Amino acid sequence: MSDRNGFLRQNNPKSLFTVIVVATFLQWLLYQLLLSVKIGLNAECFAFAQIFVVLLSAPYLTAISFRQESQHVDSGIILVQSSTAMGKSILRILSISLIPIMGWILLSSIFAAVVIGMPIVKALNMIVVLTLFSLAAGAVGMFGARAFRDTLFGSLFTYLLLGILISSAFLIKPLERYINDLQPVFEPILHLNPVIAVCTIFDGLDVLRNPLFYKLTPITDQDYTYPAWYMNVFWQLVIGACSFLWTWWMCRPTKSVSDRAMLKFC
Repeated sequence: MSDRNGFLRQNNPKSLFTVIVVATFLQWLLYQLLLSVKIGLNAECFAFAQIFVVLLSAPYLTAISFRQESQHVDSGIILVQSSTAMGKSILRILSISLIPIMGWILLSSIFAAVVIGMPIVKALNMIVVLTLFSLAAGAVGMFGARAFRDTLFGSLFTYLLLGILISSAFLIKPLERYINDLQPVFEPILHLNPVIAVCTIFDGLDVLRNPLFYKLTPITDQDYTYPAWYMNVFWQLVIGACSFLWTWWMCRPTKSVSDRAMLKFC
């Protein structure tokens, strides 16, 4: 299996164009929805929409690429020399599969700075956040594809995990009647929520105190501070790294083999 052939198979111009168009249309829908419910100003709503598009797109792209690659040669048989080679192969799939969404991130951020009026520094911060979030979410998508041996279920698993992290501030509301002090759980909830990164990139934005959400979470009744955006990125990368290592562990050779031995790939 050649790296070049794999790259061309996953990233031909038609595929790149399709991903960019679909992601742009999805972002436009989310942007209009967020504006209609007055989550924030134009640039803030645009940034939220960008994050949601990345979290929706990256897991599916990596899951489908992973399953296609695992079935490409002789119904899932490829040449593997060692566990290290397997890890490099998985990393290569992750990187190549995310090229279309990386291109979209760049184009979307340029549009945000030129048309929407997002400050250049904030647009650059968003590029960093979106790029690293796509790697983390993509790694979870690959893990789901390997664990469930299916693209759809692998993607849905990732969406479920991300949905819990994003909505955790609201999911703890019923616990108020059973636990007197929920303060200790607020910090982990805010650190693990990828959407919160926008709140510290855009100084003064407090999405939880928005009238739409204010009464839906107990966090707003207490003193709290949002973590720096790079802390949200850090914890997402931790989750992504754990998913990547677990995927590698499930795919690694289970016994010593000689060079050019034929092993089943995932």
